[in-house]
Amino acid sequence: MELDVQGRNLLSLLVARLDKAVPGRPETYIGYKKCHDLLGLDQQREKWGESLKPQGLSALADWTEANGFPGITGLIISLSTLEPGKGYFHLFGKEEGDYDWWAEQIRSAKSFDWSPYLAEKFDLVPSDLEAPDREDISISRIIRDTALSYRVKLIHGYECQLCGIALSMPAGKKYAEVHHIKPLGQPHDGPDVIENMICVCPNHHAQLDYGAIKLRADDIRTKQEHQISDQFIDYHNESIYKP
Repeated sequence: MELDVQGRNLLSLLVARLDKAVPGRPETYIGYKKCHDLLGLDQQREKWGESLKPQGLSALADWTEANGFPGITGLIISLSTLEPGKGYFHLFGKEEGDYDWWAEQIRSAKSFDWSPYLAEKFDLVPSDLEAPDREDISISRIIRDTALSYRVKLIHGYECQLCGIALSMPAGKKYAEVHHIKPLGQPHDGPDVIENMICVCPNHHAQLDYGAIKLRADDIRTKQEHQISDQFIDYHNESIYKP
């Protein structure tokens, strides 16, 4: 059984949320409306749960059950009841309210390797750069989506937090990059945490890398789910930015 595009996109979203999900604590899971917001889906039915079913939820749930995979769709809950829909338990032949089994499914989902089944991502290696009047060097920046950077892109709908641009790609895809404000490598040794990340277009990514622009908190487009720490903004302005 193949997973369709919408199911694969929903799976990618849920996998990106697994790091914050605590088995048995549904308050750390995600609501139906939030799935719509992060995936850019329209509300097609009166209830958010019913709207999500034809837009990836049913396909993903059936696919996991058919393949014997962990029931990762248990991450999606009603915020009023803090439970998944009744169909979640029934699909796997379980009684409603089997919370121990539900928690075990989330625990298994956190340790399962979902990478072969995630939505296609862009892995790019730009051309080598040459530095005039210096020894020849080769610089490669490989742009890959880790679960955390992918989550940042989803939160912002692949729109640059500095200019609002989202680059359109073939097959309806969008493209953006995630920049670590305090760089990860030496001598900066910045942390790989969401508070140190900003979703940007390639132009602004290059300008940030080379210290061509200053960061101002008031100019950064923010979302409630993603807050950038002032300490990393200050570090960029003091140690990276070159007036």
